[in-house]
Amino acid sequence: MPRHMDWLNVNYSVKLNEMKKKIFKLIILFLIIIISMFAGSSSQKMSALSKKIWKISERYYYFSLNKIGLTNLSKKIDNTKIVTHEDNEYSKAKGNSFSVIFSKIKSFPGRTASILLEKNENEEVEYEIFTQDGFIIKKNNISEINFPSLFYSNTGVRSVFVVDDEYFALSGFVTNACKYATLFRITDGKNLLKSKCLPDITRVDFDGLGGAYVKIEDSILLSIGTPVHTSEKISKLAQVKESIFGKIILIKNKEFHNFEKENINYSIYSLGHRNPQGLVQYEDNIFSLEHGPQGGDELNQIIKGKNYGWPISSFGTRYSDGKSYPKIYSNLSYEEPLFAMLPSVAPSALNLCPENLSNYYKPYNCLMGLSLKERSILIFVLNTNNSKVIIFEKIKLGGRLRHFGLNKAGKLFVDNTDHFYISMDKDGLYKIKFDNFR
Repeated sequence: MPRHMDWLNVNYSVKLNEMKKKIFKLIILFLIIIISMFAGSSSQKMSALSKKIWKISERYYYFSLNKIGLTNLSKKIDNTKIVTHEDNEYSKAKGNSFSVIFSKIKSFPGRTASILLEKNENEEVEYEIFTQDGFIIKKNNISEINFPSLFYSNTGVRSVFVVDDEYFALSGFVTNACKYATLFRITDGKNLLKSKCLPDITRVDFDGLGGAYVKIEDSILLSIGTPVHTSEKISKLAQVKESIFGKIILIKNKEFHNFEKENINYSIYSLGHRNPQGLVQYEDNIFSLEHGPQGGDELNQIIKGKNYGWPISSFGTRYSDGKSYPKIYSNLSYEEPLFAMLPSVAPSALNLCPENLSNYYKPYNCLMGLSLKERSILIFVLNTNNSKVIIFEKIKLGGRLRHFGLNKAGKLFVDNTDHFYISMDKDGLYKIKFDNFR
């Protein structure tokens, strides 16, 4: 057979597969529409059931229309209210030796996955807010993230970052028989890195998927946690080198343009992590802020190739029976936490202190984190060689603090008035300034 005929056969096969996929999607869409029609049924039980099914499938319905090319049909966006606030209502909180002045910039529901900020040509601050339920808020406009699969669920986008002006996201995904993590490009929903199916799909908690990142030289470090509270099968993946879960991985920038392979190349930078939600570089040092189990939240200094002990060692206690984990770090050559927080504060983001606070603590080094449970800014002051936390302070602001606003380089964004920015769950975006140093 001539070679061009082989090419035609391959081409025909590809087109046939694409046609089958579209037909399948149309069938699914048709079934959803038919089910939703029962919502007006006279049977109360059937009506309640059909409404529940429609609520689950509603976003899938509109998402499906978009994917199969019916772009002229209006896509429903969740009724998300965004309110821009006047810059005239400030609140004040007291630290030990300074004041914290903060005010709300925007109100929006839900939880953030990332906040990216930059100054425009008029020196005005512009916002890109990415939510965990898959939306992008830019000014007062809302759009939806392009997911790589129709069979997505609201498992939550954990992180969004920028490499060479392209946006990428880490998310949990669910199909009928598989729960997994994926790293994908937002512009077209293409997968770059997809995990194997989790071994215990009934006990998955994607809140534990990590998502912290930091840019170093020509690479990015990305944390992928162990998405679980009580499953030993999943927790043990943190010690399995063939799994991406429970790791901080290193990805070269050039890999973000490589879609020829099913999964891009990466290397394991460190392992034995539970749920690192904060990651930052200070000079040549990498630090992480990590959720422990019940108690035992950790500030770690991350060293390439080291093992941080989860789920073998921890200063926390088990969810299943409340018993303590063994504290056998040194016996097993695990890295002990630089600082452990007991009881738990539920830490989220981690970053360098802004310049005015860093100058106040010189010659010592200053990091700041955010807390969900304690609803506080966390201040960590380290000695000059970063081997010990010498000051730990919690400054309550009253809400569950989720993310710092970053620039596209992944650094803390600070405006011309020394304000940095944070998000509060189900509340909005705030700007904050340390002031009145004593």
